[in-house]
Amino acid sequence: MTKKYYKKKNYYREYNYSSYNELDPLYAIIILLIFALFSVYYLYIRPNTEYIINLVIPLIPIIILIFISIISLIIYLKYKWLKKEKERMINIPIFLRDLESKIKEFKPVREYNEELLYQIELVWFLKNNYPNLKIEETKDYKRPDIVIDDIAIEIKWPTDMSSLKTLPDKINSYLSQWNYLFIVLFNINIVEDREKNIEIYENKKREILENTIDSKKDKIFFIEYFS
Repeated sequence: MTKKYYKKKNYYREYNYSSYNELDPLYAIIILLIFALFSVYYLYIRPNTEYIINLVIPLIPIIILIFISIISLIIYLKYKWLKKEKERMINIPIFLRDLESKIKEFKPVREYNEELLYQIELVWFLKNNYPNLKIEETKDYKRPDIVIDDIAIEIKWPTDMSSLKTLPDKINSYLSQWNYLFIVLFNINIVEDREKNIEIYENKKREILENTIDSKKDKIFFIEYFS
């Protein structure tokens, strides 16, 4: 039975923090506009105050209307964006559960002798339900096999003890860039005896999680396929 390491409270706190970080460019633009207006006033308006006042007074109602319209638009867009973010924060826990269930449904048509073939078949299986799914083409130690939005999916085949020993480094590396990590382990075959095989694997998985910092434990999903 696959265990789920997930806490809604932790998820909300981290997404709430990251959501407000995404507003930083808007605040930067507003600050730049204020600075630009001040510069225009200091360089052009201040030396010609009387002339400009006479020119601008008839336009004041229009300027006020434009200003109110811009502020209203900014408030509306911010409200719309925050509303969308709130819906996303509510729905993503469901998204995680659904993704876990969907991956568990996956059954390779046959056993392959190459990890890439498992990856390709899993991608085709998930693609219709998750159109944002991407295959990470840059193959190095710091990139997962599949990415869906802010979720990384790492595939392992075959899963022996040496493969399991690489997981702690991958967990630390991936969870510094993505918010959640699904580890999909095909053909778990550490020893020949099936019961012993499962026991050794479960002990190793427990050891990996025990040595993972608490803030990351809640973000890891293990999905296992035993040979």
